[in-house]
Amino acid sequence: MGEDRDEETVRIIAATLRRFGLPATNEGAAENVAQEWFDAGFEDPEEVEDWLRARCYTAVVAFALERAGITPQQAAIRTTAGTDGSEDTLGSKLASGALSFDEARRIITSEFWNS
Repeated sequence: MGEDRDEETVRIIAATLRRFGLPATNEGAAENVAQEWFDAGFEDPEEVEDWLRARCYTAVVAFALERAGITPQQAAIRTTAGTDGSEDTLGSKLASGALSFDEARRIITSEFWNS
């Protein structure tokens, strides 16, 4: 029974990845990428979708941000800070190395106190 539920969860995550297209599947099979998310501990398709909305397209990036105490909602904050000068989400900028974790934390704190 648990295995059937796990397979269904992976299928739902794969469907979510397909909706986000190429950035989320990185030219791989959606089912394989979904399994990577599941194996990384992301067993809630809605949580995977939250990370994808924040432009965190891999389980490795989402896991690193989560371990650093950054939520998908915080990762979705848009900013022009960072080395590239373009506007994007904190999550995307952290994944690309355009923004440091310390800088991201300052932006998150500022956003919290100014909201």
